[in-house]
Amino acid sequence: YTILQTDLAQAKTKREQRILVKAFEGEIKAMFNREIKNLTITQGGILIKLIDRETGNSSYDLVREMKGGVTAFFYQSVARIFGNNLKNKYDPQEDRDIEAIIQSSGYYMYNL
Repeated sequence: YTILQTDLAQAKTKREQRILVKAFEGEIKAMFNREIKNLTITQGGILIKLIDRETGNSSYDLVREMKGGVTAFFYQSVARIFGNNLKNKYDPQEDRDIEAIIQSSGYYMYNL
């Protein structure tokens, strides 16, 4: 995400930015599409919180920034149908179990 942000800042036109976002989206889909499709609803909720933990932005904010408000609203609506919320924020106190697992794995957060 940080690399994409840097590339977008250097892009001279909106067209270049759209091309970069599409390429980034394609890379992400190629890497994770199969795994994401097989997530349970609970695992999806945890992923939403982990995305916020790592980027400092909610999943909703990321989708809105990259794909636009209408798409973000649509994805949020689908998430709500399945009992999740793309606007969920990661809170190390509230999400103690997740944080304990991450800390015990030896992985540390970049966005504190």
